[in-house]
Formats: sequence, C-alpha cells, structure tokens
Amino acid sequence: MSKFGIDVSQHNGNINWEEVRNHIDFAILRLGWIGNKNNHTLDTQFERNYNECKRLGIPVGVYVYNYCLSVETAKSGANWTIEKLQGKSLELPVYIDAEDPSEEKLGKRINTDMCIAFNSIIEQSGRWAGVYANRNWFNNFLYKDEIKNRYTTWIATYCAGTNKYEGEYDMWQNSSDGHIDGINGRVDTNYMYRDLIAEIGNTKEIEHKKSVDEIAREVINGQWGNGEDRKRRLQEAGYNYQEVQNKVNEMLNYNNRYYKKCNSNFKSIVDALNSIGVNSSYENRKKIALKNNIINYSGTAAQNNQLLEKLKSGRLIRI
Repeated sequence: MSKFGIDVSQHNGNINWEEVRNHIDFAILRLGWIGNKNNHTLDTQFERNYNECKRLGIPVGVYVYNYCLSVETAKSGANWTIEKLQGKSLELPVYIDAEDPSEEKLGKRINTDMCIAFNSIIEQSGRWAGVYANRNWFNNFLYKDEIKNRYTTWIATYCAGTNKYEGEYDMWQNSSDGHIDGINGRVDTNYMYRDLIAEIGNTKEIEHKKSVDEIAREVINGQWGNGEDRKRRLQEAGYNYQEVQNKVNEMLNYNNRYYKKCNSNFKSIVDALNSIGVNSSYENRKKIALKNNIINYSGTAAQNNQLLEKLKSGRLIRI
C-alpha cells in the first residue's frame, strides 16, 4: 500500500505543520541548493520545517537542488550537505534533484556521474541516498538504468492516478498543484510505493564511521596523506576536514606538552620513564617534578607516586 506525502521548500512559506500532519504520511524538505555559481545555499525554511516535523513525529527526508556543472562541485555540495545535516536524523533518503536546464548540455555521462559522486559521499556518511528527476531527465539526460540499479529513485510527472509508477520507481511526484490544510497555496504531492521508512529504520549503517579522535590519530600516522590530497580524501570519505584538522593540531600540541603515557602496570617512576626513553636520573626527575608543581622534590615515595600517576594518565608535563 502506497504512502502519501509532500515535498516543500521556502516557496511554501510558513507551514502550519499541526494541521498538515493529519493529511500526510511523510515530508521531503528542501535542504537547499548546490553549485549555483559554485555556492551552496540553505533553504530559509529548512530548520523550521525540520524541527516542526521532528516535534510532531512526521517522517522526513531531504532533497538538494543541483546546479553543479562538474563532478568536483557535486562532491563539494555533498560535503556541504553532510555538514548541514550533522546531528539530524532522517527517516527517508537524501535526494539529489537533477533537472536544471543549465546541465542539459553536459550530457548523460557527466550528469549521471554527478549524481553518483554526490550520493557516494552521502552514503559514506551513513545515510541513504536517492535521485529525483522528471521523466524527461530520466529518459534523456541520465543513464536511467544505472541510476536505478544503484539508488532509490523518485520521478516527477503530473497526471491523474495513484499507482502509475508502482514497480518502476520508488516514489512518484504526481502533482505540483496539491492543496493541503495548513499550507497556503499549492504544494507538491507524492506517492511512495516502497516502504523506505521501514527499510531505513531497520538498516544499520553499512560502514562504521570513525570518531574524529580515531581519524585524527590516523592522520598523524600518515594514513590520509598531506595537504590538499588529505583534505580531498577526508571529504570524500564523509568527514569534516576542518574538524579533523583541528583535532590533529590539538593532539600534536598535546604530544609536545606531555610525555607519552607509560604502561599502567609500572610500579616505579624510574622504570616507567626508562620505558618511554626519558632520562630517569634523580636530577632529571627533580626538573620534571618542578615543571609539574611538585615542590622541593627529594625522591620520596609519595613524590615519585605523584610523578608516576601523572605519567600513567598522560598528564606529566615535559621539561
């Protein structure tokens, strides 16, 4: 049985979601648009629409209108999308909206590759990705079968009925002239044939996304390259480059300030310092103690234990 829903943007104004929720099963919200003069722009109503749908328990997905004219710009748009969706939960996919006349001259291959580039990055972030296009675009400006084999698809063509594309596409935008209580003017209406809400709800992320700390350690160990290559690889893998780089800088400053942690099994500060290659002589320990605010160090058991506990916890300041 199909589900009925709407897709909305800032053009629909200030929506009364309290009224709307009684008439729909889901909503697809425009996040914004990407690639317009190489800029990416947030829909002015997105945050309010998202928060209202969450408050009222309306299942949501998002779409991003594509103005991009190159694969690289589409990748940049995907990373911007991930950033704007950070901390937000979706019950439906992230769709790239492929239909702008400026892209028709690019041909099927580039238009298809832009969809794949965008969606690959979205999927790497752990979200579902899909493609929205009208019938003309699916037939003439995209490699339709290639897209359908890889992603959930949403077609737009306006005519009567409720099941015209059942079995051919997962969702059909059947009208731009719908009328729903709570929305002033017209609104796009849709029928969903595939229960994406249930599928996405029952599907765990395909790949565990590592924490910023884990990725930063890998960067320090040389696993992500350098410079622009590092930036490109991190962004394509769905990570926020600046966030990772800030953590790397923080860790490097930390490593320059503190001695490396020793094994927690050590009972002697002398043995513990020796294990990490630090001079453990009395005179050197006295300097380390002073640096760590252990005054009048004389090598007592209590003072040595203070040094040892700091070293075990990674908080022993270097001299």
